[in-house]
Amino acid sequence: MSANPFSTMFEMQRTYIEASHSAFESSLKLQKAASDAFLGSFESTKSLQKRGVDLTKRAAHANLEAVEEALPADVVADLRAAVDEQYEALDEVHDDAWESFERSAEDAVDSYDELTEAQAEMVDELYETLLQVNADAAEVADEAAEVVEQ
Repeated sequence: MSANPFSTMFEMQRTYIEASHSAFESSLKLQKAASDAFLGSFESTKSLQKRGVDLTKRAAHANLEAVEEALPADVVADLRAAVDEQYEALDEVHDDAWESFERSAEDAVDSYDELTEAQAEMVDELYETLLQVNADAAEVADEAAEVVEQ
């Protein structure tokens, strides 16, 4: 009994389907890693930005120290208090804004992950169906080849 001439074709199709499925899964893993890296970058960005704000606050205090000799002490004290008050308010707004931004980003990534998971399940089912159709077609071809040989 000779081999079905279509066996190689069906095997190549099955290999292609499996490789395509594997590539899809790798793509999902890469997307997840990118999302995690995006969320992970917030803390360092927030910290860097906060250090920049602190640096400008110190520069404002240095400017006040530079003009301290030329101005009355109560004026400098009032200016220093105003600068500190403004930077305290900025720190609060900064923290609130970052918390809101992080929550929104985490919610968006969670929604994206849920959507991607649902998509992955559908695609997995599709690949299972494709593999089954391929196996069924190969079986039909084998049976047809056996009939032709008889």
